[in-house]
Amino acid sequence: MTYTTNRRINVRTIRNIAENGGLTLRNGKIVEYKTGWQVGIKGIEVKTAEEVSRILHSDLGRKGNIGIWYSGGIYYIDVSKRITTKKDALTIGKLMNQQSIYGWAPRKAGQLVWCK
Repeated sequence: MTYTTNRRINVRTIRNIAENGGLTLRNGKIVEYKTGWQVGIKGIEVKTAEEVSRILHSDLGRKGNIGIWYSGGIYYIDVSKRITTKKDALTIGKLMNQQSIYGWAPRKAGQLVWCK
């Protein structure tokens, strides 16, 4: 695990998330992993960066990994879990009614796999 920032993100960082882009946080800091698959466990949808910031500073925002994605004017916030294998990640993703899982390893970096 590598933190890409030394401090918690702020509203400006949230507003700078590109359309269909996102980031993963641990303890409020942007994080990247070398291997595994990220799976959303519980999600919330909000419309403003300020709402995202409030959630990140709540108890929910302090529970392990948090994924934030921005698409079509909506911020999607997921409490997420890193799973070692793609097979297990897909199984959990389907059980949690997730649309996709995210691959971390170099061959998979940025790879979304749909949970169909």
